[in-house]
Amino acid sequence: MFFNKTNQIISLLEAHTSAVLVCFDTYEDYFSEIVKLASMGDNKAFSEDYTLKLKTLENEADNKRHEVIFELLQGGLLVDNRKSTMRLVEGVDQIADTTEDVVQMLVFEKLVLEDFLIEPLKVINSITRKQLNKFIEVLSKIVTKYELQSVINDMREIEGFESEVDRIEDDLIKKLYDRNISLAEKLQYKQLIRLVSGMSDAIEDLSDEVEIILASRRI
Repeated sequence: MFFNKTNQIISLLEAHTSAVLVCFDTYEDYFSEIVKLASMGDNKAFSEDYTLKLKTLENEADNKRHEVIFELLQGGLLVDNRKSTMRLVEGVDQIADTTEDVVQMLVFEKLVLEDFLIEPLKVINSITRKQLNKFIEVLSKIVTKYELQSVINDMREIEGFESEVDRIEDDLIKKLYDRNISLAEKLQYKQLIRLVSGMSDAIEDLSDEVEIILASRRI
């Protein structure tokens, strides 16, 4: 029974992380499409179809999260693993929430991005997608049998991705405040930059949580 529950939890985790990845991939596509249409003056960029579709996908991911949490509460993993896994699942789900927040900001505030912002933000999205995929690999490893050095190497890679995003974010903020635009516009763009880059920070924070889990298992 214990192993059957463990297998069920692993299966639900895979379903949840897959749903989060669908959210992120859809967000990444929508981000590129919205900023392109907006830069062309096309009001289709601000269609609520984007927000409604992403809301539906985020709800699907959230439903999967609830299923994982329910199974974890029924047992199937050791107590310390259950608590840790819950925190990690909640953290991954926050990524799906943030993708929705970014798209809502673009659409509802009818943002037209200045050219200097567009490509760097797309690069951040691309790096964050790689980082998210790597973290999901780590999550899959730590709820099954894993080789410690392999997980450590993965976490170093995650940290490297986050450092790269930080560098781009800092450069964008500096360029932003050199622009001859209103303070209100600067603050609005800064909020967007923080939201987009914040997903990478959140994933790196989850990696820190994994380090604590691994350390506790070796005590």
